[in-house]
Amino acid sequence: MTAFVLLHGFAQTPASWDEVAAALQAAGHRTFVPDLFAWLGEEGRDAASPVCAGHEGAAPLAAACDRVAQVVRQVAGVEGAPVVVGYSMGGRLAAEALVRHPDLPLAALVLESAGLGPADEDVRAAMAQRNEGWAARLRAEGVEAFMDWWERLPLFASQQALPAPVRAAVRAQRTAHEVEVLAQSFEAWGAQHQALEGETLAALRGLRERGVSVRYLAGSLDAKYAAVAERVRAAGLPATVVPEAGHNIHLERPQAFAAALLD
Repeated sequence: MTAFVLLHGFAQTPASWDEVAAALQAAGHRTFVPDLFAWLGEEGRDAASPVCAGHEGAAPLAAACDRVAQVVRQVAGVEGAPVVVGYSMGGRLAAEALVRHPDLPLAALVLESAGLGPADEDVRAAMAQRNEGWAARLRAEGVEAFMDWWERLPLFASQQALPAPVRAAVRAQRTAHEVEVLAQSFEAWGAQHQALEGETLAALRGLRERGVSVRYLAGSLDAKYAAVAERVRAAGLPATVVPEAGHNIHLERPQAFAAALLD
């Protein structure tokens, strides 16, 4: 039996992992699915947390990474080293937690459609401007109108082919959050606060050198993150591009995703 810690993405809830968690549990494994947004208020007030190396303003992200590390260590103390799986925002938190806590007791790390940090400081500045704009749009328009726009982004085009009940469930999760929580997640946990991509890749290589399995997953219909997968592979790390899947593989192909985890 292996324990799995599943970290959800932006505007999701732990329920987004239900189908994958059920498949893992049916195979005899334990699953732990924290509600990441429940942490946000605490991290937003945590001025004591260290600032991300090389730039200012990342104390809330640092605190979130500390919480991820705390969950991993707690699970490891009871169940043994877990497999950590992070999707999109959750994957960024998992990757950054590894940068900050390279000694994490992990059996494996799986990053699904996750950004690995800005390429350089110019990209960092552009990411900060983009995320500030998204936060302002949320506050100005409200959650419903923002999600009308968000769901039309090319990143989510493949989700239009999902059955209507699945799309309705996704929409319900996206609109269940308060405006300020979502806006603060852009400002506090955005990619502008991550270590540079080269540093993240180095941390992933270090993990693999410790004998820990590492894998990056992206969907073939998600051009942006399929390109990240290619950079991961070029860095000498395992990466898989899943056919007929977009940005959210575990939503669009849950059984195939669970099978990949079990494998």
